[in-house]
Amino acid sequence: MLRRLLRIVLCTVLVMASSFNMAFAQDWRFEPVVKVGGEIDDNAVLQVRTDQEVKLTGYLLDIGADIFYASPTTSFFVQPRALIRNYPDDAEFDSEDLFLRSNLRHEGQSNTIGFRANFDRQSIRTAERTDSDLTVEDPDEITDDDSGRVLLFGTRDKWRLSPYWLYQLSDASSIGADFDYSTAQYDYDLVGSLRDYTDSRLNLNYRRSMSSVTTGRVTLTGRKFDASSIQSDINGYGISGGIERRLSEKTRLTVMLGMEDTNQAGVDSDPEVVGYATLIRNLETIRMFAQYRRSVSASGVGRLSVRDSVNVNFTRRLNEKISAGLGVRAYQSTGTTGLLAAEERNYVQFQSTFSWYLSRSFVIEADYRYTVLDRSGILGERSNSNRVNLWFVYQPRTIPRI
Repeated sequence: MLRRLLRIVLCTVLVMASSFNMAFAQDWRFEPVVKVGGEIDDNAVLQVRTDQEVKLTGYLLDIGADIFYASPTTSFFVQPRALIRNYPDDAEFDSEDLFLRSNLRHEGQSNTIGFRANFDRQSIRTAERTDSDLTVEDPDEITDDDSGRVLLFGTRDKWRLSPYWLYQLSDASSIGADFDYSTAQYDYDLVGSLRDYTDSRLNLNYRRSMSSVTTGRVTLTGRKFDASSIQSDINGYGISGGIERRLSEKTRLTVMLGMEDTNQAGVDSDPEVVGYATLIRNLETIRMFAQYRRSVSASGVGRLSVRDSVNVNFTRRLNEKISAGLGVRAYQSTGTTGLLAAEERNYVQFQSTFSWYLSRSFVIEADYRYTVLDRSGILGERSNSNRVNLWFVYQPRTIPRI
């Protein structure tokens, strides 16, 4: 295992070096990130029985890069990343997770077109943990699907492809469309617990400026959900409306409210209230993101579920050398038909982070997460976990000074 890790590190360094030379020559920006750390988790599979808890202690290697390109009309971003977990005393929990984030955007005189492509190859165990991420600033990057199980071994491959288009009708109004296609595929031994699925959504948008700081929005939605466990597709239709308002130069509030109706042959369900409220505030030393969202989301059990979720990120740079952060990720999921107990769960994770900047390129990070998972519909009890990570981070040219 150690030799394999060393080979991965060497190959990644060589790729980064060659990419940096190419990027620099073309006036792109390349920002590598290498993190080496350790992990202690007192209940890695979130067992409800204390005599069956799995305590893991291991080593982590997190390698990635942020690659940017920008011109007056075109911008491009791609972020490949690999996270390798090694537990010497519990090798069956070892994993090699791969992630890719990308976004291409081109702006014309009246038209804007773009394309997002995200890919995750992740352990099924960690896919359900839904870890909070203090670096997230785009609400669209927080997924609301339910596609993992902490008690299962194996991998989940998940793609999300999202082309989008915007047309400026006038100085005050615009129309747009975006198509969101998600698919999840599983590779594990236990048959029947998780099912491959695809979820496709088409959104038609209209925006109009109501003032210099307020914009109104209306969105029409159509969707199609297909899973290997159901004989007929689930179709859905929805409408929502709301406003975007700049409360100040650094603070933005978005509120949307609507309804979504889903139907499947032989299954009765009522329309669901959906929507979200998002507050984003970015100052020189403080970054805050807060969101409440209610959505009809895809599920690995082969049905749609209704999810109420809360996401809060807060980070502050205390001085030139030290920063701290707090995060909360919580949700409640119930089945749209009210029949499947496997879809019913309550999840909460609290995160606290402390960073010590040794230089502009080196950081030591300490991270603590307390996680609670309540599956009252299946087990009748809840489980909790305490996890501590210590990271040594190398991130040249990207750590800002105050």
